[in-house]
Amino acid sequence: MVALDRPSLLLRSVLTLSLSVAGCGFLGKLLGTDKTASQSQVNARESAERDEQLTRQDEALQAEVQAQWTEIDTEGITAARALALGSLTRKAYQSGAVERGHVNGEALTRSTIDHLGAALEAEPDAAPDLHLAAGDMHRLLDQSDEAAGAYSASLAAQLRMDPFVALLQLPRSGTVSQAVLDACPTVRSLVSEPEVPDFVDACLSAAGGDGSALQWDGIKGDLVAHEREMARRAEEQRRLEEEERKRAEEEAAAAAIAAAKQAQYQVAAVFAAGSCSFGDCMQKGWEIRTDDGTIRVTCSFSDCLKNGWEARFPDGGTAKTSCNFGDCMQKGWETRFPDGESARTSCNFGECATKGWETRLPDGGTARTSCNFGECYTKGWETRLPDGGSVRCSCNFGDCLQKGTECR
Repeated sequence: MVALDRPSLLLRSVLTLSLSVAGCGFLGKLLGTDKTASQSQVNARESAERDEQLTRQDEALQAEVQAQWTEIDTEGITAARALALGSLTRKAYQSGAVERGHVNGEALTRSTIDHLGAALEAEPDAAPDLHLAAGDMHRLLDQSDEAAGAYSASLAAQLRMDPFVALLQLPRSGTVSQAVLDACPTVRSLVSEPEVPDFVDACLSAAGGDGSALQWDGIKGDLVAHEREMARRAEEQRRLEEEERKRAEEEAAAAAIAAAKQAQYQVAAVFAAGSCSFGDCMQKGWEIRTDDGTIRVTCSFSDCLKNGWEARFPDGGTAKTSCNFGDCMQKGWETRFPDGESARTSCNFGECATKGWETRLPDGGTARTSCNFGECYTKGWETRLPDGGSVRCSCNFGDCLQKGTECR
């Protein structure tokens, strides 16, 4: 603890410091574990450096307070010196010195209130500022009623907006509400027309919503302006909420469309992922039924496994699949979609029919397909999708290439 050299004034001995001491690393050296600092050690060192910096900052603040006290004792109390002490007190809270325990905030604040009172006796003409500062000190001590009294005194000494705004910022109590109500009639003259609705709203709040409790010239017109503006704001808020709701719905709908589109793309890129046309997927193609309609697939030049296939979507768009090097089942295939994007499929170990395949989708995800019991086109397959879901396809009557598939 560092105490200021002020033994004659107990309330002024308010500042304390908490210093930390780092332990030695002897054990680490002995065991050979401190050759490179761990991240936790680095973090601890940085934290210690920050603590030291804050300690120096708080020590500097102590020095400022001490200097101000010395000036008051040697030169006498004045409004300017008391107000300067008030500024330092606020700084102690705002800088975190009080929270860190380096400054006894309560004792310092009470001392400052005493000095502001002494300055008021010495310079009554400075009452507006001194009462305002005293109100701030009481707020720091969570003394709302006392703060309300000080702010009201500041308003009585000089009509201005600052004390009224400070009143409105206090936690509400009966005393505070009454202070606001008492101030409203006199403060009204300082309020510009655009500010009237908010001013009336603050006064109404203090009155518990009772408009009859507000008494000043022109109050009826002010209440009408308040009601009109509050209605406008409520309508504006309703409009914004409605726009937000519509935007959310549109985004959800767009996401659903994109998901459905992606699902269509996924199945369009898979060979024989539906019912074979005329009992022959390899030459006649197949059909895939979706919630949005049927995807119809035709084989290019009547040979899907060599020349690829073309899928026509319910919306009229088409996706074209071409076999790599004329051999889909060993070399894989590439599917180009209506929007210009493409999916590339590669056979696992060069054998799609027995080892399965992987399809790199336009969004960067990969769908991985594995054959059931090593036979995709007689036993079916399972495709694991990028989102964690899966599609299981079984061969109709044990023959995917002739009878088609049923996929779930």
